[in-house]
Amino acid sequence: MATNSKWSYLSDPPVQGSPFSIILDEDKCIGCGMCVKQCPAQTIGMEDREPSIHQEPACQHQCPAGIDVRRYLHLLTHGGSFEDAWKVITEANPLPATTGRVCPHPCESGCNRNAVDESLGINSVERFIGDYAIEKKLRFPKKNLLSGNKVAVIGSGPSGLSCAYHLLLAGYPVTIFESQSQPGGMLRYAIPSYRLPKSVLDEEIQRIADLGVEIRCNAEVGKTVSLEDLRKDFRAVYVAIGCQDTSKLGIDGENEELVHSGLEFLKQAAQGCSDFPGKQVIVVGGGNTAIDAARSLRRMGANVTVLYRRTMKDMPAHETEVAETQEEGITLQFLCAPVGIKRNNTSLTVTCIRMESGEKDASGRARPVPVAGSEFTVEADVVISAVGQVIASEGLTSLVNGKKAIEAGPNGVTGMKGVFAGGDAVSGPATVTAAIGAGRRAAEAIDAYVQGRELSDGDKLEISYKGMPFNEYDKIPRSHAPLLPVAERLKNIDTEVHLPLHADQVMAEARRCIRCGSSKPAFIGMPYFGKICLACRDCEAVCPNQALRFPHYYFVEKGRWHYEFDYPKKTGGGYPNPLRAAEAPLFSTIASQLTETEKVIYQRRSTRIYKPDQVPDDMLHRILEAGRFAPSAGNCQGWKFTVLQDRALMDDISDGTRKFLHAFSRLYQGKSLPRTLLKNMLAVLKPDGIDQRPMLAIQALMTPKYRKEPQSVFFNAPTVILILGHKQYISDMAFGTGVCGQNIVLAAHSLGLGTCYVGFATSALNMDPRMKRYRERLGIVWPYETVAEIIAVGYPAVQTDRVVEREFPKIVWVK
Repeated sequence: MATNSKWSYLSDPPVQGSPFSIILDEDKCIGCGMCVKQCPAQTIGMEDREPSIHQEPACQHQCPAGIDVRRYLHLLTHGGSFEDAWKVITEANPLPATTGRVCPHPCESGCNRNAVDESLGINSVERFIGDYAIEKKLRFPKKNLLSGNKVAVIGSGPSGLSCAYHLLLAGYPVTIFESQSQPGGMLRYAIPSYRLPKSVLDEEIQRIADLGVEIRCNAEVGKTVSLEDLRKDFRAVYVAIGCQDTSKLGIDGENEELVHSGLEFLKQAAQGCSDFPGKQVIVVGGGNTAIDAARSLRRMGANVTVLYRRTMKDMPAHETEVAETQEEGITLQFLCAPVGIKRNNTSLTVTCIRMESGEKDASGRARPVPVAGSEFTVEADVVISAVGQVIASEGLTSLVNGKKAIEAGPNGVTGMKGVFAGGDAVSGPATVTAAIGAGRRAAEAIDAYVQGRELSDGDKLEISYKGMPFNEYDKIPRSHAPLLPVAERLKNIDTEVHLPLHADQVMAEARRCIRCGSSKPAFIGMPYFGKICLACRDCEAVCPNQALRFPHYYFVEKGRWHYEFDYPKKTGGGYPNPLRAAEAPLFSTIASQLTETEKVIYQRRSTRIYKPDQVPDDMLHRILEAGRFAPSAGNCQGWKFTVLQDRALMDDISDGTRKFLHAFSRLYQGKSLPRTLLKNMLAVLKPDGIDQRPMLAIQALMTPKYRKEPQSVFFNAPTVILILGHKQYISDMAFGTGVCGQNIVLAAHSLGLGTCYVGFATSALNMDPRMKRYRERLGIVWPYETVAEIIAVGYPAVQTDRVVEREFPKIVWVK
């Protein structure tokens, strides 16, 4: 910032163009447009930009595999093909047809479109593109593999396949060691075909195999080959063995012949076991394995009951899977757990106990506490235990070292030189997509290790618009993938439940993307006025990442409109400096020395972006009472309040105000002789020139920069307070109600609310004959015949209490 002592406000007349633009840190700016929505002059607008490489949209940031969703959706809407989109997806994830079916899609939970209507159907789009690649037999470009620097991968589940794929693309020869007879790991043996058809999995594994990877099945580390042998024969080893063992129930009878683990059952089901028609089966657990086992059993004709020791909202299984489980006629019993199992010839008696929710545990969920004396029994033919999974550490004891999982860093680096690990073997049971992401990061770490270079830091800023309003976007219904009817689902365990989107639905979803972070604010000015600034710096105050600085003054050598700067020249600007420090301090360094009232005064700013939440009546009474007790001229406190919360009436008054302003602006900006004479006369009466700031504000309301339609003159605030002036008292802005309004505003801000004065609606209600129809309903009747002030009130949708630098003319002391 410049340090000159003489400055001119841009908003001083006559209005001139500005020689500067916004100072913006594009690596911090997330393109949310809050600065535009807060700007009272609407002199800022949004323009397109190339997204920053140091940021990620929320969808990508929340995706454990790191898929660039924004880029492939943009390709689809700008002339790209489904193949182009597939190429972008497979930069991070080689199994899109798989993850498009089984991923719990955290990308959709993070999707910023949620602020408008509903998230994009990212998962369904990914599945469509993955299926398209299978249908069109798309293949990865084959690389020339170097003869040296071989890498071994233990495990052919999603993490192992991902690591192998990324290493192959980098030119490394890879050998996968798989303990089972076919590759795929948990994808093949733990996810039922109604969720992931084996034909889809086979196609995607084959595409990776075609890159030249060697897959050795029935090769179990610790039996057919040792970890030490692999370390000798390969430059690096990646361990991705997953969690193949089941946690124990820890109760009597769990080792009975008719009690099976969830993973054991799912593996048998994948190999064709279906001997369950008419049997009563109890499944214990609340995770994905328990739900997959229960739904598979239902398709085999069993009557299934799931016992879970916590509540439904605490289930680790995805909520859509739980809902579909209930649709399929499976009984879910919550807050109960087995405490013993007894064999009765060909059946089992399961003793259970009721639970109640206790204190929260390390997972953040309520700890289940047994209820004394609440035991009951349930008869069953079979019990499936699916209460958790642990690592099978045989052959890897030196790496596991007695722990429940392998210890490794975020990039898979272990304490053993040249050995990397990832996926469920490190994290514990997680998602397929998380395993794929771990494999990719490990491949990058292995490449850096082999090449002898440092691994670059991959942390990026998340572009999150959580809590921000986006009224400028139309609400567009999401295209949801259809579900197969329940009767059809239960006919065959191989029948998929979720059906695909059609191509036109995929394109419709791509068009719903708001391309987070692909725009930035720019100082573009206003029609008729040019580049002008009101010097409020609200844009800086509301910027969520403090990415923007708006230098709204410039040095002038001469002229009437300049000031002696009243803050230390070392800083060139200043934060509130009531204690007269030698250098203008940061507000945080002096806040502890200030009264609460002073803090509110310095942090108070107008709010133009509100949450839709209504302000409670008791809080409104508090701020209105503060207004009543404001001092006034002659102590004539004759004001009356009207609290307006009727949205339809607000919109009507807003439309009427805009029509009033339109007529006024035409008069002011017209080029006819009478209008020119009027403006010249005003210039004579006011030698300093016509103050164009009111007209600028009118233009701002009439010409929106970031909306399809002008916003409400009340800024979409949920509550509007009208202060009515008494005909016989001094109760206008200059005298009584000015102080009353300030009390209301200060009280509101001290309670965490935001406010904004609404002057134009005041003028319209007082001056425009067309607005008379609203007056009686608003209580504007004798003796309260004028509207003195209008204040919009609500909860700020973005932070507005950030203190920013200001500048003021010097104080004149006359002693």
